[in-house]
Amino acid sequence: MTDGSLSRWPLTVLAVYLLLALQLLWGVIATILGVVLAVAALSLASWGALLLSATHTGLTGWILARFPRRERRLRWGTAALQAAWVAVSLVYVGIGPGFGARSLLTPSLIIPSLVIALLLTPAAARWFDR
Repeated sequence: MTDGSLSRWPLTVLAVYLLLALQLLWGVIATILGVVLAVAALSLASWGALLLSATHTGLTGWILARFPRRERRLRWGTAALQAAWVAVSLVYVGIGPGFGARSLLTPSLIIPSLVIALLLTPAAARWFDR
């Protein structure tokens, strides 16, 4: 197994790891708040959104746990998960009221897009391809 020392990670890969950790933190907080609000509202729609958020949070945690292994499929799986999250966020923004340019400047769109862009850099490709 390779050494997972952070000092040997390229800057782009380290940035991806930190952005995913930030997403995980926000996801855990959102899931806890979502459970409280879903129980209070007793709405079926809120449980569906909560399930989607909890699934994304769980998969992000799983990816972070496997990140030091440097597997090629992990890179593409991370990019696919982030692309799916961008798509879900775009649908959510699109059906919501007040759609405009500012509604596209949310962390749920910017951070996954940045993660995808960083994963597509040559440094990340070399690191994951070992």
